[in-house]
Amino acid sequence: MFILNVVTETPLWVWILFSFLVLIGVNALSDREMNLRGLFIMPLFFLLWGGISVIDELAFSFWGLAVMSLGFLLGCGTGWCLSSSGPQLKRKEGTNLIIWPGTPWVIVFVIITFIIKYTLNVFLNIAPELISSLWFNVIFGVLNGVISGVLWGRTLNLYFNYRQANLCG
Repeated sequence: MFILNVVTETPLWVWILFSFLVLIGVNALSDREMNLRGLFIMPLFFLLWGGISVIDELAFSFWGLAVMSLGFLLGCGTGWCLSSSGPQLKRKEGTNLIIWPGTPWVIVFVIITFIIKYTLNVFLNIAPELISSLWFNVIFGVLNGVISGVLWGRTLNLYFNYRQANLCG
């Protein structure tokens, strides 16, 4: 009953955002053509979303942002390692476009990220006093940093490998 109440009291925009993110993940299962700059849209979105959440939702936003930075660095290393052995970007001959090979990675990442961010916000709504808990602020900040960092690490790895392959070959 508790979970049903939480789900039904969730604002509609949250479910619309979740649906949109899942749609992005489903589209990422297939190869797609895009401009190289398009690689950076999702990491930028998650970094801004995380940073705004830390600033707007925490009492200790300075500490939240500080540990978000540390989480970001940890996440970057993790994302870099995760993408090192996966499918790499290819250049579409005769165009300025890249081919991003399909992967289930994006949909898995989106779902895990949504669950983490949703759970953190549920805790804040159930126990509003957590906003004044330094430990909760630290956990909130670190997790937002890791999420953003994983995306940035993965994206930067793909980008630099692509650039190296196309400058040398």
